[in-house]
Amino acid sequence: MLLSIVIPVHNAASYLRRCLDSVIHQTYAHIEVIIIDDFSTDDSFRIIQEYEQKDSRVRSFQNSRNYRVGYTRNKGLNAASGEYVWFIDADDWVPLEAISDLVGCLKKSSEKVDLLVFGHTEHYGRDNNELSKRMRLPQNLDIGESALANFLNLTKGFFTYPFLYLYSRELLLKHDILFPENVYYEDILFVAKAVHYAKNIKAFPKSLYYYNCEKHDSITQMYSKEKIVNMISVYDKLYEFLEHHNLIEKYNDQFLMRFILHGLGTCFQIYQYLNEEDKKDDELRQLLQSYLVSDILSARNIVHILGLIETIDDKDRVAKQYHRLKLDVLYHSKSNWVHS
Repeated sequence: MLLSIVIPVHNAASYLRRCLDSVIHQTYAHIEVIIIDDFSTDDSFRIIQEYEQKDSRVRSFQNSRNYRVGYTRNKGLNAASGEYVWFIDADDWVPLEAISDLVGCLKKSSEKVDLLVFGHTEHYGRDNNELSKRMRLPQNLDIGESALANFLNLTKGFFTYPFLYLYSRELLLKHDILFPENVYYEDILFVAKAVHYAKNIKAFPKSLYYYNCEKHDSITQMYSKEKIVNMISVYDKLYEFLEHHNLIEKYNDQFLMRFILHGLGTCFQIYQYLNEEDKKDDELRQLLQSYLVSDILSARNIVHILGLIETIDDKDRVAKQYHRLKLDVLYHSKSNWVHS
């Protein structure tokens, strides 16, 4: 079984070798490694070429300008020929037995697996000489339980991160599932579509991905007006997708909770870190204020969302605590921001 590993790269020279070494030294060797350099200005492409020269399974591409990660992942997907595709980010890495474990799980299934979701370990660097990390594992779906509902609720391990899933390439091609391009938060819609269209989903309760959570971006890169606008736009598109498939009524509570907490909640968090000039942008302020005074953030909805949070199983306590924190941020934003 050939697996395609797609790795988008942009100015990742300081940690790229760790990622590539973890992939090419896998105990399962029948893979192709597609690396796309998104117009890096550091030594990333030189490092990529070095690995391509020493390993025939590695193929490299280079964008003519910085197209961002959505375009770059799509380019890798178009070049892939494996039965399954795994997207890995250049600043992360994987345990050496990861692909062997994934293939073993696929082969145990009596029918073709469309989507395989697995666990990950978040790494936060060292705190007082101790490695700070947190493991998060998916849980098996109950009979009749909706994976899409879990994705919208961010429970049972169905997170937004695209690197926590192994995708059947046939699934992606059949339903024309691609990453939105030239925007931030491109992964939300991509993963939602994959989860929706997948008929056979398996959850593998083992950590097979090391997610680098250390901050290596500047404040200006992390927080921008564009990210706020993109966040709201991608949730508009997610709503349209659910509506098109006659799912919005069925999943209205889940969508509302996700949009309020992780859409608007994130927008107001980003706004707090904007420079003073951007904060005075009338168009941006009007956009955000329109939600603060709308029925979406009515007291009734806030209470309703709190009730939904409390129904989350205590086995998903990490998601439950995260939801509570987001609601608290948004509640205080509604109380204070609109009067500022």
